[in-house]
Amino acid sequence: MKEKLILGTVQFGLDYGINNTQGLPNESSVIALLKEAYGYGITELDTAAAYGVAEHRIGLYHEANPEDAFLVNTKFSKDVAVDWFASLKASIQAMKVEAVHTVMFHSFEAYQQNKAILSEIYAQGYPRYFKKIGVSVYTNEELEALLSDDLISVVQLPFNMLDNANLRATMLMALKDSGKEIHTRSCFLQGLFFKDSNALPEKLEPLRFYLDEIKSIANDNKLDIGHLALQYCLTKPYIDKVLIGVESMEQLNLNLQWSSVVIKAEALLAIDQINVATIELLNPSKW
Repeated sequence: MKEKLILGTVQFGLDYGINNTQGLPNESSVIALLKEAYGYGITELDTAAAYGVAEHRIGLYHEANPEDAFLVNTKFSKDVAVDWFASLKASIQAMKVEAVHTVMFHSFEAYQQNKAILSEIYAQGYPRYFKKIGVSVYTNEELEALLSDDLISVVQLPFNMLDNANLRATMLMALKDSGKEIHTRSCFLQGLFFKDSNALPEKLEPLRFYLDEIKSIANDNKLDIGHLALQYCLTKPYIDKVLIGVESMEQLNLNLQWSSVVIKAEALLAIDQINVATIELLNPSKW
């Protein structure tokens, strides 16, 4: 199922992730990772103007490997002083591409602030500078508000073993039926699934019970946590693309391996039954 994978690049531009012990990879490591990913069939990237030096490093890769160019999805600048066109052109120039595949608003709030000019953005930018417009969201209420907007083709949202089908499936199936393309992020919940549940920050203690439940399901089925987490997202028919983030070649190869080996349905169904009460803790921006 690696055809559903998109390589996220926030780790290539910022020191990112609760379980990141390696910090920001150096420039040559990032270019090598991009080359390896493309060679294994991951041909789409997710990035943003706000991801530090990520777009610049993607551009360095494209300069060195013009015959192996990625489809790139990026996000408009978070800086309200930078208009959408200037932001998009700067991203295209930095990444050394002719156009991006999808350009997204970084948040539902940014989408709302620009909704009045959405038709203008589409008229001026499609298809020369982008093929699709999307929105990165967090809540089901935000997803529901996008259902009727025909100019929004892509929605990106968190989805994982805790922020799961129990919370999301109904809304995602409705979006899929309306013709939207569904991209999910936070498959590993910023690395939280790999963290020792006995070493959680105090604020995340309410999640310990659920993390231990996941580990029990993985152990009962003789699975790596990462394998279970990735296959849980990849096997959902209403999800078109799954973002993964890696900081090393070892992590990339593990993700590729996990994406190729389908696991038993019973394990996935057990994850579907997890119902987190403290859903506000599923948003890493509030950790």
